[in-house]
Amino acid sequence: MEMARPGRYAYLGLAWLAPSIDHADTAAVDLLVAILGHSRSSRLSDTLRDRLGLVTSISSSYSALQAAGTITVIAQLEADNLARTEAAILGEIARLRDGGVSEAERRRAVTAAEARHELSMETAEGRAFALGRAETVWRIEEELAYLDRLRAVSVEQIRLAAGRYLDPERYARLTFAPPSRP
Repeated sequence: MEMARPGRYAYLGLAWLAPSIDHADTAAVDLLVAILGHSRSSRLSDTLRDRLGLVTSISSSYSALQAAGTITVIAQLEADNLARTEAAILGEIARLRDGGVSEAERRRAVTAAEARHELSMETAEGRAFALGRAETVWRIEEELAYLDRLRAVSVEQIRLAAGRYLDPERYARLTFAPPSRP
């Protein structure tokens, strides 16, 4: 779907169905998405922003809910680069699906998840949000054990999750782009 939107930049969003919060693959998908696009040094940022110069920003996220989840990739870019950017994202996903991730990437993703978790639990509000969410969409025991589950994920489990959930033929696409000038 394409929608006109005033402004300088276009936005490209791609989304895939993903597992629910209580699925066995949830921890592997969390790490997969972190490696793909959670930070400025992630694969998508490194390739599409730094090396190819196609985007001004790019990120990925995983929303795991009770019945299902979604993996999304969102990029801000010049409208002329929409097709090249989509192809480059799919290319990077194919590289990850075929070649997997390194142990160093896995360790960095786990360390980042640990840091995010600790920072989110520093305030009473953050702790209440995490425990309240756990009580409503899964179980508190699962929330408390989640970092251990992340730490136990192997590079092979991440590769398998990429193959299972990032199908290059089955995803939704949405663009917001400045109106074309005659």
